[in-house]
Amino acid sequence: MKKKNLFLSILLIIVLSACNLPSGGDNAGNSNSTEAPIDDLALTVTAQALLLNQVTNTPEFTATPQFTATPEFTATPSVPQVSVTTNTNCRTGPGVVYDLLGGLNVGQTAEVVGKSSSTGYWIIKLPGSNTICWLFPQHATVSGNTANLPEYPVPATPTPSLPAAPKDFKVETKICTINGITLKYEVTIKLTWSDVATNESGYRIYENGAEIVTLDENITQYTHNTTIAVVPPPGSPLIYTYTIEAYNSTGKSNQKEVTVQCQ
Repeated sequence: MKKKNLFLSILLIIVLSACNLPSGGDNAGNSNSTEAPIDDLALTVTAQALLLNQVTNTPEFTATPQFTATPEFTATPSVPQVSVTTNTNCRTGPGVVYDLLGGLNVGQTAEVVGKSSSTGYWIIKLPGSNTICWLFPQHATVSGNTANLPEYPVPATPTPSLPAAPKDFKVETKICTINGITLKYEVTIKLTWSDVATNESGYRIYENGAEIVTLDENITQYTHNTTIAVVPPPGSPLIYTYTIEAYNSTGKSNQKEVTVQCQ
């Protein structure tokens, strides 16, 4: 019995050893098993390459547009306004034959209440008052919508009247310098007065009865250069007389007079 068991044990060992011995077929199988991982690696790399090719290219970065500020809205004045580049008279109608009511000065703004398309004048409300008058348009700049402004008819020409004479006519300054060669005084005088007329076209100034200058309306001063002969003693110094008057299409005012002499 022991021999039988011993035999069986030896036989079992031989069988088990035979199972572990390498064979030709096993070597071929081992060769294939070595190549298989290489093939698997190649397939893996190829698959990854295909996957990479399938990846959608990342789009190029598109810069966000810079914000452009919207210009601030400047509202058009609902009520038309007017300003001037030169102090401008405002009258009861379109022209110097109409009475002067006031004026619009540089730096001031007035409300425009009407227009006269036939004359080009603007009808305005004087600043600080409710006086309505006709503004000479040459130096005027109007802002706002004027399309709906009412048209003003030209008023009847007022009955002509003489302008008022200027007041306070005087010699404000006087300079007399003797010229030793000509034996005459070289004289510079500054004449001033108050403008009280509302319908004058201008002023005329005379020296010893001869007109020396014509001035525009609303002028209140004039500087004049002249010569006065030197009269040696015992003669009396010469006296020069200056007169001024306001005028318009109707005529002229009374004259005002001053005298000048150099000693």
